[in-house]
Amino acid sequence: MKGFASATTVIAAMLVAANLSPKVMVAGSAIFVVSSLDWIAARWFETQPSSYIQNSVLLLVNLAGIWRWLPRAQDESGVA
Repeated sequence: MKGFASATTVIAAMLVAANLSPKVMVAGSAIFVVSSLDWIAARWFETQPSSYIQNSVLLLVNLAGIWRWLPRAQDESGVA
């Protein structure tokens, strides 16, 4: 569980940091959502409440990133 969460976190961070296009930003944010959910699940089973809370907040931040970049990604691809 933690290996997958770590890998997806690194991949998402690289995509967001690259800031190549709105589509890449949406993809990075979506991968961060998957990563956050996996970290939340891992911490829930290990009873680490501070990490659980942190990743729950990060999940909301990542969802906000999708909300922010998705309209621009759709405009870029010509999708209405």
